Amino acid sequence: MARPARLTPAAIAAAALRLGDREGAAAMSMRRIAADLDCDPMALYRHFADREALLDAVADAALADARDPGPATPWDERVRAITFAIRSSALRHPGIAAHVAARPPLGENGRRLGAGLFAALAEAGLAPADVVRSSQALIAYLAAALAMSVQAGSRDARWEQVSHAVAGLPDGPPGEEMFAVGSEEQFEYGLRLLINGIRAEAAT
Repeated sequence: MARPARLTPAAIAAAALRLGDREGAAAMSMRRIAADLDCDPMALYRHFADREALLDAVADAALADARDPGPATPWDERVRAITFAIRSSALRHPGIAAHVAARPPLGENGRRLGAGLFAALAEAGLAPADVVRSSQALIAYLAAALAMSVQAGSRDARWEQVSHAVAGLPDGPPGEEMFAVGSEEQFEYGLRLLINGIRAEAAT
């Protein structure tokens, strides 16, 4: 890749995001990113304290297209839209998706989406302290579900093993009803349970 006319944090993060899209998470080292930018690795440290700081910026850039539908949307639909948007945006960028799961971004896009989530939870009728705690629960669920999506997402051999084990329990439920781990269907179901719980909590 040709070196940008001027190295800036945004240009470096954008280049690293594209590199991860092409080559995956294994390419996200300072040395490999610098090589892709045709610069010395030390040049990156003039903009980022360490690799983690750079990957934080890349993770935030990955969420640039994640949409918050805004306050005109009912609170529960807004929560669903924001969390699905974050999941979808992260999974479109395989080089950084695991980092998004491990360290939810705190940059411009992360703060924008977080503000939308806080506003939706306040609209649900939660007290301020519960807005914070509910957002933590949602983000923890999203992070765990995203991490599972990176690793799985289909009915593989392990799904078959677990499904048979569940079905073989005394009075066991039908194992074939299990969602594929990390699938969109699993995420949708769990998110619905959380939103129903938030609705119940707001009503107390």
